[in-house]
Amino acid sequence: MKFRRVILGAVLLGLLAACTDSVDTPPPPPQFPKWQPKQPRPADRDAKAVDASLAALDFCELIDLAAYGRRKGGDTRPVTREPKVKYGRKMCTLFRDGYEALLYVQDVDPAHAALRNDGAVVDLGGVKAYQVESRREGAVSGCAITVPVSFQRAVQFELGLQSRSKDCGLLRDFATAGAAKLPRDLVYPPDAQDSARVGACANWVSTSKGETCDPAVEAQVPAGAEVILAAGAADPNVECAVFRDAVKKTFGPEFEPIATPGSCYFVEPRHRVQIEAGVTANGGAPGDWHADPNGTFKDHRQHSFSGNPGVTLRTKDESGLLMYVSPFGNLGSRGHVRLLISSEQERGVDEWPRSRALPAVDVAKAHAVMELVMATHFRVAR
Repeated sequence: MKFRRVILGAVLLGLLAACTDSVDTPPPPPQFPKWQPKQPRPADRDAKAVDASLAALDFCELIDLAAYGRRKGGDTRPVTREPKVKYGRKMCTLFRDGYEALLYVQDVDPAHAALRNDGAVVDLGGVKAYQVESRREGAVSGCAITVPVSFQRAVQFELGLQSRSKDCGLLRDFATAGAAKLPRDLVYPPDAQDSARVGACANWVSTSKGETCDPAVEAQVPAGAEVILAAGAADPNVECAVFRDAVKKTFGPEFEPIATPGSCYFVEPRHRVQIEAGVTANGGAPGDWHADPNGTFKDHRQHSFSGNPGVTLRTKDESGLLMYVSPFGNLGSRGHVRLLISSEQERGVDEWPRSRALPAVDVAKAHAVMELVMATHFRVAR
């Protein structure tokens, strides 16, 4: 009898332990193979050939004195062009009266390749270039125009500190005349591929060279919340497909989808606003974001989107809005539908101080997108 009680006790303890494990130990999160870009990357120009062409170039010849003559007005003081090698790269400065630096032309290093992502695309008489106008305290304080000669190298024209005019129109005259003197095999036509970024990836606000980005391709959105979130976790093209129509209808066709590992982005050429969208079984539950244990965000609110519970948060500088929604009717359930929208620095404008607050109209549009997405793909009877 005593033996049977011992056996029975052991069985009960085992059952209790099994129950405890099933309650206290959550099931492992789903695992999906990491998506990688599939489209071929464009090839850059031969670096040695570009180096040789730039080494043979007289940078002072790129400063056109006829252009200066058209712009000098009544100033009769003499000007000189002075060449220099700085940090191993050629440059030339246009001086007036021997000390007033009016214009710089220089071979800029690979670190400046990112300027193409910040600059507005301009056409210098059939030559592709990027223009950035600097503004300080509401006034124009400078201008720079970058002419790419490879994916990593460029010739830059910039107004000097002593130039009385900071007008980009003035610099455009010099840059157009200078670009016309560059070898044709160095410059790019206005619509040419001058970076490793493919298609709409050129409009992605990111320091990436484009190796982790593909323009999104059409994908089928399956039926059922669990299946959609699993498909989105495995392929960002599915995430883009879930949001594509809603973003196009609400924000406009200029926002194009791109696929990156783990996220879909909708990007536009002017860089004023960028949207990240996702539907994934990976990542935390919406309630985790609402809890925000580190106090990273502000304005934590709960909302309902087509009957689905969700949360919204804002970045402390008010430049970004984050939205996380549960398609399972529970903010604590793992997996989410998300929309992150942020205001960005407009392409071609370097402004300080800059208002970073996301406009109220874009906040309203973001809510409309999420409402439409949830109504289209996740309105189910519970």
